[in-house]
Amino acid sequence: MNGWLSRGYRWMRRPRSRGQAMAEFTVLLMVFILTGVSITTFAPDMFAALTIYIRGFYCVLGYPFG
Repeated sequence: MNGWLSRGYRWMRRPRSRGQAMAEFTVLLMVFILTGVSITTFAPDMFAALTIYIRGFYCVLGYPFG
């Protein structure tokens, strides 16, 4: 296996102790949970901001809302 993936592949396949594997799993799990919580928290606000932006664009062009 040549190329830029070989270093990452070797890192994934290296032997780990049980504690190191558990620590890596815990860190990855917390990152996934934090990402999910942040998306569900901020997605409505981002959607509202996008809606305001689009309505303002239509208002400038003179189109009716709705």
